[in-house]
Amino acid sequence: MTITTIAESKAITLKLNSASASSIIPVFSSAAFSTGYQILSQNIFIKNLKAYAKIASLDPINLPNFELEDTETDKLYKTLDVEWGSPRKQLNLYISNTDPVDWNLIGSISLLNPSGYPYRMYNLMDLYTDNLAIELGDNGQIGVQIQDVGYGLLTGSDLVTIHGSRLREIVVEDNPAPITGNTPFGQTIGTSSTVVLSANSSRKYALFVNESFSKVYLNFGETASLGQGIPIFPGGGTYELYIKDTPYYGAISAIATADNTTLTGTESV
Repeated sequence: MTITTIAESKAITLKLNSASASSIIPVFSSAAFSTGYQILSQNIFIKNLKAYAKIASLDPINLPNFELEDTETDKLYKTLDVEWGSPRKQLNLYISNTDPVDWNLIGSISLLNPSGYPYRMYNLMDLYTDNLAIELGDNGQIGVQIQDVGYGLLTGSDLVTIHGSRLREIVVEDNPAPITGNTPFGQTIGTSSTVVLSANSSRKYALFVNESFSKVYLNFGETASLGQGIPIFPGGGTYELYIKDTPYYGAISAIATADNTTLTGTESV
């Protein structure tokens, strides 16, 4: 048995504007990872998560006015008063399991229109973790929400852009995953292209048998053409698709050199 780790990295880009309203919006989406191997574990990491905010619908906010006699505590309170006591929007940050979804608030950010600057940048990592990445396991999700704290939601040209990267690490066993189900099929095809198998992300194996006396051509896709693709010869010719060797999960189509050609087989998951 050989253990292999597969890394899948994708960018995160999420735009919030006046159409976002106050719904909690997932920051990323994760489609099921399809492989011909046995998946042992998965882990999702979020890196470099930041927010760009341009809040043009509010009046500009001046920096706090520090006096010479102000202590560090005085300066801190003045800064907090500007940050949280000024006209502002609010960005809430959430974390959840994906099954079932149960959003839990973990922090909030005050969105201001700073005087002299057209926008502000926020490091969202600081609210989620002290580490270099947010670790979510195989079923975690993070979400964001714009909240009305007395000055409305995003309006006009207001814009918040969430960006970063998502890394998914999948640990697999090189031995093929066991087959747990099987669906036999039989279709009559002719000189027009026919889809014989629909896309199936769980596919592990497929067998095609040409029981007629006409030549058949298979194609990985929804349209097959005569004289192109994978030929299956008449009188019992076969083609086997092993996902371990050819990881294709999409639709498979067929066409024959004559009408009333019988193509049988099976698809295993």
